[in-house]
Amino acid sequence: MSDTFLGLSKKSQALNGFYFIGIEFCSAEYLLGVEKAAEVVRRLSFRYANADGSCLPLKVYSPEEGYILKDTPVYDLGDIKANNFSELELNLLKCKIGKKCTPIFVGGDHSVTYYLIKRMTTNYKDIVVVQFDAHSDFIDEYDDYPHGSVMNETCKLEEVTRIIHFGIRGNLNSQPAVRDSKDKGNIIIPYHKIQKKLKKLLRYLKGKNVYITFDIDFLNPAIAPATNCPEPGGPSYYETLKYLKEVISSSKKIIGVDFVEYNPTCEGSVLTGTTIVNLIMETLSYMTKYNTTS
Repeated sequence: MSDTFLGLSKKSQALNGFYFIGIEFCSAEYLLGVEKAAEVVRRLSFRYANADGSCLPLKVYSPEEGYILKDTPVYDLGDIKANNFSELELNLLKCKIGKKCTPIFVGGDHSVTYYLIKRMTTNYKDIVVVQFDAHSDFIDEYDDYPHGSVMNETCKLEEVTRIIHFGIRGNLNSQPAVRDSKDKGNIIIPYHKIQKKLKKLLRYLKGKNVYITFDIDFLNPAIAPATNCPEPGGPSYYETLKYLKEVISSSKKIIGVDFVEYNPTCEGSVLTGTTIVNLIMETLSYMTKYNTTS
C-alpha cells in the first residue's frame, strides 16, 4: 500500500500543479488526534488509487461526472511536522511552494490556518479567506484558545482583505465575536441564510485571490462525526460540493485550501475520513476545471 495520497508521486518541492501537504500539529492537549489526520486520509484514499499502480493520470470515475481527475497534475509533498507555533511557521517557510502550485493542506486543528495563510502571503497579496465552518472562530483569546481565535488573528494579516464566515450555525458561537468580525468589515453568512446571500457573495468573489479553509464541523455530523466540536444540522455532502464548486468557479483564483479539525481518534473516523478524501478529490477536480493560478 502506498504511503501517499491516492498513491501519487512524492515530491520534495511544490513547483507546478496541486500538492497534498499533511500538517502534523496540535495546539492543545484536549484536541489530540488532529495531528494524525493526514496519515489517516492518505490511508483511506488508497481505495481510490489507480488499480494498476500507476500515479498519473488518475482514473477516478463517477457515474455523475465521469473521470473527475484525469487531467489533474497532483502530487504528495509529504508532511510538515511541528511541536509549537514557532516551529510550524519555520517549517512552512522552509517548504518550497512556488507561485504556480496550489497546496491542499490536510490536518491539524484550526489554529494552523493562520500560519498556512501567512505562508501563502509570500506569494500573494489581497487575499479573501472563505471559511467553511460552523463557528466564526473570531473570539479574542488566541493565547488560550488559538483554534477558536484563528480568524481573528488571520484578519490582522495585512495581505488579508476580508474573511467570509460561510455557514456558521449552532450554540457554540459567540455573539460578541460575530459582531466584532462584522465591525471589521468581514462578511457573516449563517447557514440558514446561504441561499439568500449566495449570489451576492459569488459576484463579490469574481477574480479575487481566494484561500479556502474548511473546518470539518461545517458538515452535518451525520456524515462527518469525527471532530472535536460537531454541531447538529448543517449541509449534506452534495450541498457542500455545490458550495465548493460555486466558490471555486466564481473566483477562478484559489491560492490554497486546507481541511482541518478532523480527529481520527473520535467515533466515526472512517466515515469522516472517507468524506474528506472525496471532498479533496472533488475540490481538485473543480480547480482543474476553473482555476487559473496553477
